Amino acid sequence: MVVSYKRRSLHDTEKNHGKASQSTLLILKEAEKHGVAWENIKYTDVYRMQYKKNVQYFYARVPSLTTSFAGHCCRDKNITNNMLQHNGVSVNKSFLLKRTDVKKYYSEVYRHLQKPLVVKPSNSSLGYGVFLNITNKRDYLLAIERVFNEHAKHGTHVLVEEMFTGEEYRILATQKSILSVIKRVPAHVVGDGVLSIERLIEKKNSNPLRESVDTYKKMTLNKKLITYLKDQDLTLAAVLEKGKYVMLYPHSSSDISLGGDTIDMTDRIHPSVKTRVLRAMNSIPGLTLAGIDYMTPDIFSEQTPDIYRVIEINASPAIDWNEFPLQGKRRRVAYEILKIMFPELT
Repeated sequence: MVVSYKRRSLHDTEKNHGKASQSTLLILKEAEKHGVAWENIKYTDVYRMQYKKNVQYFYARVPSLTTSFAGHCCRDKNITNNMLQHNGVSVNKSFLLKRTDVKKYYSEVYRHLQKPLVVKPSNSSLGYGVFLNITNKRDYLLAIERVFNEHAKHGTHVLVEEMFTGEEYRILATQKSILSVIKRVPAHVVGDGVLSIERLIEKKNSNPLRESVDTYKKMTLNKKLITYLKDQDLTLAAVLEKGKYVMLYPHSSSDISLGGDTIDMTDRIHPSVKTRVLRAMNSIPGLTLAGIDYMTPDIFSEQTPDIYRVIEINASPAIDWNEFPLQGKRRRVAYEILKIMFPELT
């Protein structure tokens, strides 16, 4: 016997469950379009979904089909790296540091790795606590101490790895296919020979998606931006020649939150990218959906082991970027996620 229940509206969800992320709301909206009934389990962020006799659950974009083992592997970046490497996927050379390690070991790790380095928590997300471009021992030790201090309540360890140079991509994938590939571009403007840098920023900020998609942010005319322009012998009033590309902030793990762009690249990647990504997905048993941070200097060419790296795998990926790129074709990734749970959908 199938138990029926009242399907709540998205209006009610947004009104009574304001904490629901935009990514979650996108999935619920697709559910309503395709006759998938859903309800929020009271006092939780878990959603019960039903299509005909098929009942599934999801939480924070994680379908209940994803195993706890897969979730654990993805939360711990050290485990992720070793699982990937074991299965022939290229990752950055790295070492795990614990608070209890002797300081001599920190120094040995520093000497062993090629600079520049990345220092980051072993179990954080969204780029929190990530230190890039470390080239001297003083900054290395300071970064380690900051990660330990700022993430102490999570009992985190520190991952130190060699930094890889390339373009950054977020790839949304299942065990069988790539759903979307977006290129992440730091905040910048491109000259047109007419408008000042300030006007170019205003023009980019006027993109409606920067208002409607939670993940995107507008570029702000703050001291950091003005200082970085000054370092390039530029001011907000400068008019750039046509085609001139100017970065507005130093590259960091927070590029998108500082007003960076996303460009859909799904139809343009080399076929070998899919091979590498699916091998990464299948390196984590029980992983049904993931956002993969992928780097390569050339996504249009054969992805040999030396020209790409899988940086991280997120089992609970935000899908806003992939669903609504600032440039390029919109992808129906929310619908594809729904089909993971209900493959019988047409």
